[in-house]
Amino acid sequence: MSAPARYFLMCLGWLCVALGLIGIVVPGLPTTPFMLLAAWAFSRSSERFQAWLLDHPSFGPAVRDWRERNAIARQAKYLAVGMMT
Repeated sequence: MSAPARYFLMCLGWLCVALGLIGIVVPGLPTTPFMLLAAWAFSRSSERFQAWLLDHPSFGPAVRDWRERNAIARQAKYLAVGMMT
């Protein structure tokens, strides 16, 4: 992959992480889809940042569940619905 493409994907990943962090406190803005997109971007641009996201105590389990099972944990779904209501 070319250097500009890696740089773009790394910036996209950090933008998604920032939007995900904002989504924690702003109702209606989801966190998990942004973290999944960040994981995808990091997987193509930076192994270090990908490992950081997968090992993160709050975001890592959801990203790992998605990668292993293509599903979000039921508890996370219930929490999301509860927070939206």
